[in-house]
Order: sequence, then C-alpha cells, then structure tokens
Amino acid sequence: MTTRRPGFSLAELTVAMVIAGIIGIALSRLIISQSRFAAMQDAMMRARSGARAALNALSGELRAVTDSGLVGAGPDSITVRVPYAFGVACQQIFGWTIVSLLPTDSAIYSASSASGYAWRDSTGAYRFIVQAAVIARLSPVFCSPPAPSITTLRATGWDSSAAAIWPSAGSPPPPPVGTVVYLYQTIRYAFAASVEIPGRRALWRTVVSTGTRDELVAPFDSSAKFQFLVGGAYTLQSAPPAVLDSVRGVRVKLVGASETAPQGRSQPVTFDLTTDILFRNNARQ
Repeated sequence: MTTRRPGFSLAELTVAMVIAGIIGIALSRLIISQSRFAAMQDAMMRARSGARAALNALSGELRAVTDSGLVGAGPDSITVRVPYAFGVACQQIFGWTIVSLLPTDSAIYSASSASGYAWRDSTGAYRFIVQAAVIARLSPVFCSPPAPSITTLRATGWDSSAAAIWPSAGSPPPPPVGTVVYLYQTIRYAFAASVEIPGRRALWRTVVSTGTRDELVAPFDSSAKFQFLVGGAYTLQSAPPAVLDSVRGVRVKLVGASETAPQGRSQPVTFDLTTDILFRNNARQ
C-alpha cells in the first residue's frame, strides 16, 4: 500500500510563484511611483523657494525707488538708485553739507555704501549728486546752535546721527538749509551665469559704486526676465522705453528651477512666479 507524503504539487507551486511575482511587480511599481512623486515634490519645493527668495530680495529695494531712480534697464538686468537714509540739511561749513539724519535701520545703514545723494529743488525736480563723498555718523551737535537748529526724530534702538556730504566736481549747488536730503546706493539686479551651479543662471546683486557682486539665488530657468510697465496705463513692454522716466514699474518673471532633474524626468522642474512691482519713478506724472 502506497502512503502519500504531505506537501505541494508542482502546479500549486507554479501558481503561488506567479501570484507572488504579480504582487512583487505591483509593489515595485508602487514604490517607484512614490519615490518619483517625492522627488518631484522636493524639486518643485526647491524651485518655488528659490523664486520666492529672489522676490523677497528684489521687492524691498525696488519698491523704495523714487523719482528718476531707474537708471538702466534691459530684459536681463535693472539698475536703480535705492534710498537708504533720509535727513534734513542743517548747515554748510567749509564746503560740506551737514545733514541731520532721521532714524534708520542700523543693519541696512551699515551694509550700504553711498553712491551719492539727492535733494528736491523748488521746482519739484530731484537733483542727484553722483559720487559724492559722504562721512556718516557724525554727532548731532553739528546741527545744534549756533548752526541753524534742525530737530529730527530720535528713536531708541534706531540709528540716528548726522552726515557730512562733499559734492562731486561739477555738481549742482548744494541743498539749501532745511531741504530734505536722502543718501542712496546704485544697485544692479541681473540674471547671469551662476558660479555656485556652473552652467545654470542666477540672480546677482551688484553695488555699482563699489563693484561688490553677490549671487543671491540659483538656479533660474532661461525664461526668467524683466519686463516694463510704461505710462499711466501701465502698458507692458518686453524692452525698456527710450525714456526711462516713463517706467512705472517692472514685471519680474522669476522662473525658479531645481538643481537637477528629478527621478523619471530628463529636465529640471520649474516654478513660474510672475509679479508686478510698482515704484514712484516719476513723481511729476
């Protein structure tokens, strides 16, 4: 009499292996899909954060631009005069104009380098004195009697002092006593080749008077650019107008990109952050 041993037949083993294979393929595809999704989300987050960081860096200074503050423009760059300290002229002494400064942010003030100063004449036009010598943080005593006494706001924790300004050669007459004066630095923002990520584009910030150049954010897609809002109707133009005073703002197209292509893609992920930044480039219109 033949005794049957317990176990699985070849057919049963074959069916079990096929089922296990199907489950394994499904799980592998699920894991790969989830991995690609996570890589895509990470790449999108990096592209988005780069675009937003660039907007934060640009908007603060561009919104501060005042009359005739736009001095250079193109699709890839924009150059502006950015005020960083305001005050009132209180006296003229030995060719210097002494300005009693209003309180200002000490960090911004310390990091700034004067490209010149500006004051508004009786006709309402701004006079810009370029490459003037500026000695800042003088004692407020320079604006005390017997000099004409100019009292400006003082605030605890905020920098407030006086500045001495020597006009550049051939500049207009100095501002009269009692005239509002502001110090400015000329800043250029530009999309150019990145140093941190070779072969990609970055947003650069340059202090024109000193040549100090900083790579702010990278990388950006090649479609990142500046456009221009012109006239009272804010007409959008890709190229800057011949008369820069007619520009009322810029449309900044910040197309951030991931550093590498995520898994499953051949190109980096991009995030398009487009916004309009308006400024008072011509107070008379």
